[in-house]
Amino acid sequence: MGNVNQGGNSTMLGHWRVVLKQAEESAKAGRLDEALALAARADVADHRQAVQLRGKWTLELVRRASRRAEADDLDGALGDLDAAESFGAAPDVLAAARSRLADLVLADLRTDLAAGEPDRVVDRIDALAQRKVGGAGLRRLREAAEAWKSSRVEARRGEFGLASELLDRASRLAGDSAAEGLAAARRELESRQQAAASKADRFYRTLSDSPDAWPAILAAAEDLLATVPDHPAARQARSRAWQQIGAIGPQVPTLPPRPPSNAGNGEILFLDESTTAVTERGPAPAPPLPRAQPAIARPRSKHGGPHGRFLLWADAIGGYLVCLDDEVTLGRAGPDSAADVPLLADLSRRHAVLSREGEHYTLRALHPTFVNGRPVSSAPLRDGDVIRLGSNVELEFRRPSPVTSTATLRLLSRHRLPMAVDGVLLMAQSCLIGPTRQCHVAAGRLKQPVVLFRQADALWCRCPGSFEVDGKPALSRAPLSLSSAVKGEGFSFSLEPVDPRGSATA
Repeated sequence: MGNVNQGGNSTMLGHWRVVLKQAEESAKAGRLDEALALAARADVADHRQAVQLRGKWTLELVRRASRRAEADDLDGALGDLDAAESFGAAPDVLAAARSRLADLVLADLRTDLAAGEPDRVVDRIDALAQRKVGGAGLRRLREAAEAWKSSRVEARRGEFGLASELLDRASRLAGDSAAEGLAAARRELESRQQAAASKADRFYRTLSDSPDAWPAILAAAEDLLATVPDHPAARQARSRAWQQIGAIGPQVPTLPPRPPSNAGNGEILFLDESTTAVTERGPAPAPPLPRAQPAIARPRSKHGGPHGRFLLWADAIGGYLVCLDDEVTLGRAGPDSAADVPLLADLSRRHAVLSREGEHYTLRALHPTFVNGRPVSSAPLRDGDVIRLGSNVELEFRRPSPVTSTATLRLLSRHRLPMAVDGVLLMAQSCLIGPTRQCHVAAGRLKQPVVLFRQADALWCRCPGSFEVDGKPALSRAPLSLSSAVKGEGFSFSLEPVDPRGSATA
C-alpha cells in the first residue's frame, strides 16, 4: 500500500489549477493569445476562475489593440480585437474599441485620398468593414473616393461632363481634407478634355468625310484613344478598321508625333458577326411567344448624354423620330401606348422590343413578329432585314454606316406614326446627315455631311465652316439642346423634344 498515491483524488481535483497556472504564466510573459487558449480549454472553461481570467485578458487584448493602433500597427490591432471577440469580450467594449480604431484610421485614409489614391481608400475601407470597423466618417469618405474613381472611369470614356459632376460630389463629401488632390484632378480633367476636343472633332470629321477610308479612320481613332482610352465610338471604329484593313491590306498612316500621354490605349477588339440558322423548307412554325410582362424602365444608352426621344425636322428633307436609348419598344399608337415607336396599326401596345448591345441589334417579340418572312421570338438584325409586326406592318432595318451603330427604320407598308415623320433613327454615338449612301439622313444638296454626335452629357453638331445654333454663331462644332434650331450654308434643321411615354403593360 506504500506505493499508492493517497492524494490521488486531490491531484485530479487540482488539475484545473495547473492549467490556469500555466495560463497566468503565459499572460505575464505577454502571450495573451496562449493564455486565453489555455483558459478556454474544455476541461477548465466553465470554472469560475477561468471565466474571470478570460474577462480580464480580453480587456487587456482590447487595450493592447489600442496601443498597436496608435503605433500604426493596424494589422496587429485588428488581430487583437478579433481574438478578443473569439474569446468572449463584451460586445460594447469591442464596439467602442473599433470606433476608436476607425477614428485613428480615418486620418490616415484622408491622407491617402489627398494624395490622389481613391482606389486605395476604397479597398482599405472595404477591408476594414470585413473586420467590423466602420462608422459614418468612413462611409462618407468611401463615397467620396468612389465618386473620384467613377470620375476617372467616365473621363476615360470621354464623358467629361459626368466626370466633372462626380468630382464635385467627391469634393462635397471629402471637404477640405482632399481639396488639394481634387483640385489637381480637376486640372487634369480639364486638360484632357481640352486635348480630346480637337481629336474628337478630327475623328468625327474623318468618319463623315471619308467613311470608307479605313486607314485614315484607324489613325484618327488611335489618336483619340491616346487621350480618351475607352471612347466607345473610337474603340468601335478602330476594331472595324482593323477588320477592314486586314482584308484590304494597305499601310496604316501615322499622325504627326504628339507629346506622350499617361493614358494607354485599350485593347483591340475583333467583333464576330453572329449568324442565324435558316431552314430550306420554308417558314418554320411560329415559336411560342413569351407572356406579356409589365413594362419596366428602359435602359438609357451606354453612350451617355441625353436620353429618350426627339424629333428632327430638316428643311426640304423631311422629319425623323430619333430614339436615343439602347432599348426601343414598337407598338400601337394611342393615349395608352407605352411604345417608343408608336404605329397607327392593329398592334399591341408593346408589340416588340429592339435592343442595341455594342454594334449588334436584337429584335425580341412580345406578340407575333417576323423577320424576312420567318416568325421569331428573338433574332439578331442585319442591314436590309424586313421586320413584320402582326399581319401587315412592315419596316426595313438599315445600318448605312459601318463605323457607327446608329440604325434606321423605314416603313414599307402604308402604316404611319402619329407624327408626320419619314422614318425613325436609332441613334447610338453619332448620326450623319449628308449626300452619301453611308449617311442616315439623305441630304443631296449638302457637299459634306453634317454630324450629330454625343459628347459628355450633351448632343453636339459638327459641320464644315461656320453655322448658327439658336441664332448664335458657331464654328465647326457646337452643343445642342433638344429644342435647338441649326442653320448653315445649304441646310437648316430643328429639334423638338418628345414627351416620355408612361409605363403600361403589354
